[in-house]
Amino acid sequence: MKTNFIVKQALADRGAERELMMIKIDCYSCSWNGLYNDYKEHLGQIHAYLECSNCHKHFFSTNLYEEHLQELCENRSVQCGLPGCIERIKWSEIGKHFLCETHQKILLEVITQYFFLKKCLANNVNCSTTTFNVVSNIEQELTTVQENINTLLPGVENSLNNCARLKSEHDQIKATCDNLTSQRTTVRKMIQDGNEITNKYIQEQNEMEKQIDHINKLQIITKTFTLDSDSTATFAFIKHSHEMNVPFSIYSPRFKTSQFGYCFMIRVCSTIISENENQEYLSIYITLLRGEFDPILLYPFPYNIYLCLCDQSNQRKHIVSIIKADANKLSFMRPTSEKNDEVGIIKFCPLNFLKNGQNNYLKDDIFFIRIFIDFMNNGINPFNVIIERSNIK
Repeated sequence: MKTNFIVKQALADRGAERELMMIKIDCYSCSWNGLYNDYKEHLGQIHAYLECSNCHKHFFSTNLYEEHLQELCENRSVQCGLPGCIERIKWSEIGKHFLCETHQKILLEVITQYFFLKKCLANNVNCSTTTFNVVSNIEQELTTVQENINTLLPGVENSLNNCARLKSEHDQIKATCDNLTSQRTTVRKMIQDGNEITNKYIQEQNEMEKQIDHINKLQIITKTFTLDSDSTATFAFIKHSHEMNVPFSIYSPRFKTSQFGYCFMIRVCSTIISENENQEYLSIYITLLRGEFDPILLYPFPYNIYLCLCDQSNQRKHIVSIIKADANKLSFMRPTSEKNDEVGIIKFCPLNFLKNGQNNYLKDDIFFIRIFIDFMNNGINPFNVIIERSNIK
C-alpha cells in the first residue's frame, strides 16, 4: 500500500507540473500575458530592472540579485581576510592578489609577529592573558591562511602546468607561423616572378603576332607565280570557320602574267557597310606591283581582269566579277614606287556565302579565288558560271 501511494503521489506531481506549464499568466508590470513556462523569459527580457554594478547583468528578482552580488559575481569585491590587509579585491583576481608583493609583506609581518609572541609566551609564563589571546588569534588566522594555501596549491600547480603547456604550444604555433610567413614570402616572390615571366611572354607573343600580321600584309614570299597558259591562276585562302566573324585581311602571293609580264597581288578581306544595317561583304582587291620589265610593257594597263569565288561542289555556282581597265586611274599606271594603290570590288558578295556551309564556297577552312586576265579583250567569260555577282541580292 505504501508503494502504491508513492506512485500515485509521483503521478500527481507530474500532472500538476504539466498543468502548471499550461497556465496562462498576466504580467504584473505590463499588458503581456502568456504561458507560465514563458513568464520567466519575459521577466528577464523586459523587467530586469536590477543591475549588477560590477558586471552589469540584469535581474528581475531581488533574491537572485542578492545571491549574485554575494556569491556568484566574479567581479564582486571581497576583503583579503589577512590581518592588516584592508584592500578589497575582485573575486576573479583574488589569486593574483595573494601572490602580490603587498600581501606577501603583510603575511611575513604577521608570521614574524606570531613567532615573536609565541617565543615571548614560552619564556615568560607570567605573560598577560591579553598576549595569550593575541597569540591564539594569530595562530587561528595562520591556520586559516594555511588551509587557504593548501586549497589553492593544487590549482596553482595546475595553472603552472597549464602555463608551461600553453607556452610550449605558443612556441610551436609561433614557429609554424614563422615558417608559413617565410613560405608565403617565397610563394609571393615566385608568383611575382611568374607574373613577370608571363607578362614578358605575353608581350613577346603580341610582338610576334604583330610581326606575323605585318608579314601577312607584306607577303614577303620569294617565289613568284605565273599565270597558266589559259591566262588564269587560282589562289587558296585559309580561313577557319569559327574565325569568320572576326575582321580579316589576307594577301595572295605575288604573281606575274608571264615571265616578262606584269606583277600583281590579290587581297581579300571582310568589309562592314554600315549604311546597309551593318551588312558584311567579302571584298577583293588587286594591286599592280613594280616589275623589272615595266619599261618595255604597255601602260596604262589595258586589259580587263576577271575575279571568281569558286564553288567547291559539282553545281559550279561560281561568283564572278570584272575589273575593267581604266586609263584614267592611277592604279593602272606604270608603278613609280613598290606598288600602286589597290583597286577592287568592295561588295563582291555577302560574307554569309562563306559562313553558310550549304553554299560550298568554304570547305575544310579553305576558299579559292581565281583570276583571269583578258589579254584578247574579247569580253568572253572564261568561267562556266551559273551565278554572276550582278544577280546576287
